Amino acid sequence: MYEKDSLSALDAITEAQRIAFAPMLFQTALSLRNAGVLAYLDKQGKQGATLEKIVANGALNEYAVSVLLDMGLSGRIVTCKDERYCLSKVGHFLLHDTMTRVNMDFTQDVCYQGLYFLYDALKASKPAGLKVFSDAGTIYPVLSQLPSPARESWFAFDHYYSDAAFNAALPHIFASSPGVLY
Repeated sequence: MYEKDSLSALDAITEAQRIAFAPMLFQTALSLRNAGVLAYLDKQGKQGATLEKIVANGALNEYAVSVLLDMGLSGRIVTCKDERYCLSKVGHFLLHDTMTRVNMDFTQDVCYQGLYFLYDALKASKPAGLKVFSDAGTIYPVLSQLPSPARESWFAFDHYYSDAAFNAALPHIFASSPGVLY
């Protein structure tokens, strides 16, 4: 997969455009999820819902919902047939998959603002984006002081990925009868 560039020119430019608009798509997906649009469409099943019904059952106005749905169509988060919107498979996983939720919350709440400074961080070899939360040299000393929801999203991410690792690693660690664990 990584040894050869096998995309056609059309597929390559499509992928390039997807990358160019990825931040907008991410924010759209998050907004659709957080505004309850994905959950509402999930409840409607295959019959879907019209724009008017979606607006009537949510907190956003018609313009806001139409903008989100338009980008949601481009991102394959929703489908639309006969003016009825349905949740796509992508939308289903955005709504129901724990790993996706944990990753999206972590990206939004912990990483998104700091990523603006990624190039600065790479040039300086230091966590330049951390300044959105603290002047500390690394994030670890200030984890407990992160603002909400960043703190909760950090720990949800950490637990999601490390809890299973601890259960798998502990028998190997204890098999060596360590005198002290840090």
